[in-house]
Amino acid sequence: MRLGEACVLALAVAAFSAVPTALRTSGAGGTFLDGLLVGTAALLPLVTLSIVLLRAAGRGLRGVLGAGAGPTAALGIALWIGLALPALAVLAGLLKALTHHRGLGGATFGVLGAFVVVACALVARRMVEIGQGLVARGVRPLHVAAGGAVVSVLPLLVVAAWLYRASGGTGSASVSAALVDLAIAVLATALVASIELSDRLLKLASAFGVPFAAVLMIAASARLESSPPLGRAVQAGGGLAATMLSALERWTDRDGDGMGAHFGGGDCDEGDPRRHPGAEDVPGDGIDQDCSGADTPRPDAPAKAPAATPSSAPPPSSATPAPAPLPSAPEPAGKALDPSRPDILLITLDTVRADHTSAYGYDQKTTPHLEELAARGVLFEHAYATGSDTQRALAPLVSGKPLSQTPHNRREWPTLADEIDTVAERMKRAGYATAAVVSFTWLSEDRGFAQGFDRFEPVYREEHPERSVTGALATRAALSVLEDLGKKDAPIFLWIHLFDAHERYLEHAGLRFGRGQEGLYDGEIAFVDKQIGQIAAFVSKWSRASRVAWIVHGSHGEGFDEHGDKGHGSSLYEEMIRVPLVVALPGGRPGRYGDGAVSTLDVAPTVLALGNAPLDGVSGVSLLPYARLEPSAARRPPVLAYASKRVALIDWPLKLMVIERKKQNRNFLFDLGADPRETKDLSEGRPDDVARLVKLAAEIAPSP
Repeated sequence: MRLGEACVLALAVAAFSAVPTALRTSGAGGTFLDGLLVGTAALLPLVTLSIVLLRAAGRGLRGVLGAGAGPTAALGIALWIGLALPALAVLAGLLKALTHHRGLGGATFGVLGAFVVVACALVARRMVEIGQGLVARGVRPLHVAAGGAVVSVLPLLVVAAWLYRASGGTGSASVSAALVDLAIAVLATALVASIELSDRLLKLASAFGVPFAAVLMIAASARLESSPPLGRAVQAGGGLAATMLSALERWTDRDGDGMGAHFGGGDCDEGDPRRHPGAEDVPGDGIDQDCSGADTPRPDAPAKAPAATPSSAPPPSSATPAPAPLPSAPEPAGKALDPSRPDILLITLDTVRADHTSAYGYDQKTTPHLEELAARGVLFEHAYATGSDTQRALAPLVSGKPLSQTPHNRREWPTLADEIDTVAERMKRAGYATAAVVSFTWLSEDRGFAQGFDRFEPVYREEHPERSVTGALATRAALSVLEDLGKKDAPIFLWIHLFDAHERYLEHAGLRFGRGQEGLYDGEIAFVDKQIGQIAAFVSKWSRASRVAWIVHGSHGEGFDEHGDKGHGSSLYEEMIRVPLVVALPGGRPGRYGDGAVSTLDVAPTVLALGNAPLDGVSGVSLLPYARLEPSAARRPPVLAYASKRVALIDWPLKLMVIERKKQNRNFLFDLGADPRETKDLSEGRPDDVARLVKLAAEIAPSP
């Protein structure tokens, strides 16, 4: 096949397939024509190569099945694709709306999807037979082919338009949009590959096809280079062209800050990872860190003295005077709030590990707002989740006990029994107005998590937490709760669950921290930290600001193959169970607690102790003595964490990990003080410590 002919046909296919990209680009701040130009140029090389290969495959097919089999087979395959893909998209949308369990949804999609594909193949075959019958009756083949093309492409265009409308006109970066764009391109390519140009058109294509394609590619590149906002608009719109453009941008990222200098990246200094769009600009230092085009000027008024950072916070035994409380408006007349029972904000950061937060010394500025909170509260240096999986990590926040000691059924995602005397029920009996804002589908009323809450706000009903963004919804709901309950006389207990740092990781504008999954994960942590900042900004101006107690903690961590495991739930290494924990009390002193390990099992008794609610039957210990920096506070007993057939005991700085086996358990021993990354197993050289810790683990709690 002549290259010029392939380029002409590919130009037609690429321009047609780029229409959804142009629509999304115009909705994201660009223009339709710019989006069409860039989308066509992005798809052109891929479509040209595909047409050449399909022509070669068609010649082989005709050699086997006969001269007329190639076009007929191509049309049948195109019809099959055009019918099956929209049907599968509709099926996926229905399952997304009806089930929140990924395993169940995936299995159902696999079974029903197979029936859909087979049914569409039968329909496509019948349509080809009808077309052949029409040709036999004298209808021109071109008209029949055109009708088949409309039937094939129209459903895909309908799905593309639906995705565009669903994005609110601002674009959609979803995988669904990219798949629909790819389906349109594949289908159009399959149809065009069977077209034979006339001799006159073939001569024109041979003469001008390659030069015209080259000019279009150069024009699109020049337009992108002269207008970085256009590249950002295409990427914000999402879809296949946006995915390809994003890959090209990352290819130009030489300094590893997650943003390239071309194709819409806008990095103004590829030699310095500290300079890129979204970076924090230091006012008046003469350097444009955020690539805005100018350095932020120093404010005219003298700046406030910076708050103490966690690294400079005094130890628990210091006698640093308490900082002045945050300014707040006077409480409304008629209020008679008990100062000994503060308003309590409990914020759970799902899947946030301690060593990826700048509050714990991470070299990326992922949690500036948590740092600000820690600067006026107490940061617990060695805090651990009760388990590396979601079920073990979150259930104790509601029941006050480990999941193994909490009455529940035996389903993978269990329902908590009504007989549980939950933390919220205890707080309600103590006179608190109780509320919860939850972002994960398991934390539902049906699963028993709403017990004791006056208001229960499941924001996942608006956006699926594992496929979209829920942090802004949770923040909005939390501020609404605070505003409403703040008008009443009762003290407030509000639990806010922020899910976004959980996989799947999504990009957020201005929050890029490097390449790959870890870079995206850091951006998600920064995003949930931003939600803390918005809540803190509201509270600072709230009439009850001076009486708010903060407890912010991670649920569990996340592994990135440090010890051969990814995600969470599979092991008990530090990356999966060491979490951030900050407690800031009204009028409290700042500091750090690092004498021993603490557990998220201690969160529930801490909340109950703050509210003067009953603690009977609750596991863990109250962290108030440590949060108040009481010199006489006794060291907390060693903490336990669990995973499937695994248990860890942390007696800081020693950590014992036990892997349960049928014949003999496998023990690991680490000195976290000397080896925080757990690279050296000390179990063979220190058998006495292993025996002591194994016995201690058995005494503290039974195996779940």
